[in-house]
Amino acid sequence: MDADRKRWDERWAAAPNSVAATPPDVISAHPELLDVIPTAGLALDIACGLGAQTLWLAERGLAVTALDVSSVAIGRLARAAQPHGHQLHAEVWDADAGLPPALHDLAVIVCQRYRSPALYGQFVSRLRVGGVLILTVLSAVGLAGEPGAFHASAGELIDAFGRDDAGVLLHAEANGQASIVVRRER
Repeated sequence: MDADRKRWDERWAAAPNSVAATPPDVISAHPELLDVIPTAGLALDIACGLGAQTLWLAERGLAVTALDVSSVAIGRLARAAQPHGHQLHAEVWDADAGLPPALHDLAVIVCQRYRSPALYGQFVSRLRVGGVLILTVLSAVGLAGEPGAFHASAGELIDAFGRDDAGVLLHAEANGQASIVVRRER
């Protein structure tokens, strides 16, 4: 964890200061999905970085918990959210240890470019009925070059989320990324 934290602290310390509220790329590419993404309730942004998606969720009216291993990212996100008065809680958290136990009944979970198959089962179980998961990971599909340890194999997301209690709203794999949007059905 310390090596990850140090690496991400260095990356975020060198990043530009301003962060704009931005939806996940898969939502930008498929704006018709906006109608199914809740605009009230609790949201979670895992491995939030500087918080572009966190701010987007808050602007949609959600109360957001943002988690990242980097204290630099969390500090910058907390400062970026202050002038907007967003209902937002940013916390240093290593998702390799799982999700915080108190987070349940979530309207939305966003996880962008952090892959942890051990968390896949928790994602759906932490959503409320009608809640939506938006997940994008690095993928071996369409990757130029050899996939690394953090790249999902072909079909990993659809295999993980083809569950009785969840409906897949979108699944896409191309250009070294895989994305899935899932709604909890029951």
